[in-house]
Amino acid sequence: MKVVIDPGHGGSDPGAVGPTGLQEADVNLAISQQVADYLEDFDIQTRLTRTTDIYIELSYRAAVSNEWNADFFVSIHQNSNSASARGIECLYTSDAGKALATPIQACMVAATGDVDRGLKYRDDLYVLNATACPACLAECAFISHPPSEQKLATDEYKSLLAEAIGNGILDHLNPH
Repeated sequence: MKVVIDPGHGGSDPGAVGPTGLQEADVNLAISQQVADYLEDFDIQTRLTRTTDIYIELSYRAAVSNEWNADFFVSIHQNSNSASARGIECLYTSDAGKALATPIQACMVAATGDVDRGLKYRDDLYVLNATACPACLAECAFISHPPSEQKLATDEYKSLLAEAIGNGILDHLNPH
């Protein structure tokens, strides 16, 4: 089994920035590295689209997955909106992507107790459209929400999210 983990944004594209300056790209990379490590403990091969704080094109992210013949693609992100918006949502384009997103969403909500904003169909996201395998994009929290940003700044919370995402992928591979 081969899973590509895509830490969204990076380098010249920091993504969303929280009220105290926490950058989405940094949070995404930390969570993604831990998801990959967690899955490898279960003998699942993983590949990250980036391993440092660099900018890479969306087309490269999809090409990593397609050229490696990945079985699944999961992009890790943090949401941003008003200071009061909070919660977790997973985005998908296809039925197979929705099937992958469903247990990831459930595991993140169960692990964090954060608001379940549900699954969202999106047909406008390049990485979900350009990957040949089932793909989803996990919006782990709202970095614009001050209490959520505070949690995302801690190693413990990033680890909690990484394990939840990993467990969601494992649940998808081995349904109960």
